[in-house]
Amino acid sequence: MRAREHGELGGVRLRLGGVGYAAASEPAGYLLAAVVEGGEVAMRVRGRDFTLGPDDGMLFPMRHPFLGEYGRSTMGAVSLPLAYVAEQAEAESGLPAADLRFEGALPVSEATRRHWSATGMFLSRQLTAPGVDLPPLIAGQLRRLGALSLLSVFPNTTMTAARTPADGRVAPAVVRRAVEFMETNPDWPLTVAAIAAEAGVGSRGLQVAFRRHLGLTPMEHLRRVRLERVHRELRAASPGDGVTVRETARRWGFANPGRFAADYRAVYGQPPSRTLRV
Repeated sequence: MRAREHGELGGVRLRLGGVGYAAASEPAGYLLAAVVEGGEVAMRVRGRDFTLGPDDGMLFPMRHPFLGEYGRSTMGAVSLPLAYVAEQAEAESGLPAADLRFEGALPVSEATRRHWSATGMFLSRQLTAPGVDLPPLIAGQLRRLGALSLLSVFPNTTMTAARTPADGRVAPAVVRRAVEFMETNPDWPLTVAAIAAEAGVGSRGLQVAFRRHLGLTPMEHLRRVRLERVHRELRAASPGDGVTVRETARRWGFANPGRFAADYRAVYGQPPSRTLRV
């Protein structure tokens, strides 16, 4: 077993073999979601039995004990505090954070099962890689990816509750304050809630204002700001100073090299490696 924590985000890699392994687990004080990579796992939760095979995922209950028989299997798991996931739910859907409840253990559809299989494996491997210290921006991006994945995969009240009405018209001054805050502090692990608080508006109001006045979300704008910082550093680099595209992008929160390169080319009309050479 390998387990590591990066602030509020935790990852576990578990490989079992040689003997049958059964465990009775107490309720967790956080959200814990797993994906089976190999073998078979049998679970009993609140009187219901689940059998999970390769690429199946499950969200463990926070307030109920559960039984598991794991046999010869390989699993990855991700843990997050409910409060953080609820904050993301409010920012994305408008549902008050206090109203978030997860109502089921299994993905809501075949498509979301496949999504969680890929995402859960990716997160657990990134978080537990030996000898790797994640930069704060990367850890923040992975934490948000994990939260949004749980919200989109496992049954919860953002899927069933009526959406709150859109906020009234928000003054462009709010957008200017938020943009200035992001451009001044792009190296901070910013969240929608933190940006909204600095701008003097609720998370939902900030989302509405950005879509109305800029045509994008606050986090999309923050990504553009960080992309510009990468561009600036690559242009300023000198031959022999050790600057690389991969490390510069990683430091600014771009964990996926392929997606970063595509976004960079779309904005600047050339691959980042060419900017570094010029």
